[in-house]
Amino acid sequence: MNEKEILISHALDKKRQSADNSMITHTNFLSLDEISIVKTTDREYNEYVDTFYYGGYNDSERQVALFVPKFYNTEDLNAFLNDNEEDNPLCLVRLKKDKFTVLSHRDYLGAIMGLGLKREMVGDIKVTDEGADVFCLKSAAEYICDNLKKSGRGSVTGEILSVNAYSSAEDKFEICFTTASSLRLDGIVAAFFNLSRSTAAETVNKGLVYVNSSQCLKGDYTLKEGDKIVLRGKGKTVLSEIKGTSKKGKLKIEYKRYI
Repeated sequence: MNEKEILISHALDKKRQSADNSMITHTNFLSLDEISIVKTTDREYNEYVDTFYYGGYNDSERQVALFVPKFYNTEDLNAFLNDNEEDNPLCLVRLKKDKFTVLSHRDYLGAIMGLGLKREMVGDIKVTDEGADVFCLKSAAEYICDNLKKSGRGSVTGEILSVNAYSSAEDKFEICFTTASSLRLDGIVAAFFNLSRSTAAETVNKGLVYVNSSQCLKGDYTLKEGDKIVLRGKGKTVLSEIKGTSKKGKLKIEYKRYI
């Protein structure tokens, strides 16, 4: 089997286990590409199991597929996991660095991977002024805290916390404004990421653009307010609000660009 077939088989095994044993199961962390692949299995066993994609906070990029038997009350997944911490497969490792070193996302990720962990054990890493918040599988958290002492040229210490300790308000973004002829995906990608229309269309065709964590290959896909648009390798944006039309008939758009 190729990698795609292996991933699908693994996800279906986890979902089947959830259905047969009436228990919550999950995959490891998935990339945006892998999430799109696993989503092709969402209809399997859906009479018995609900499927969620969960990364520990709203708008997370790396997520696990979480399979929950339908008899659980999961209309609000975050509320359910808050009330049932033992069923949450994820936790937060809060890393604090020394006061003299400036460390980047790459520094933290490189240090964690240097421990011998596989990438699928670790989710998003949110860099803060004091260090970084690392979302990871509970099974990896203690190992990270016990062994991660250095990152880049700095020293770090780790503490295991519930994912509730993270506030998405800590995400850094700037409010931007632009105009566009329509809400077509290729045109918005061009405007949000400062690309030519032809280059934007090419990125869509190559599968580099994700809307609300799902790969989108249709340049003429119509976006709406609240949609999250990710261009792999370039960053994440959110279409916040349509603020009317200009004198030339173009849409005036407010969007968030995450830093």
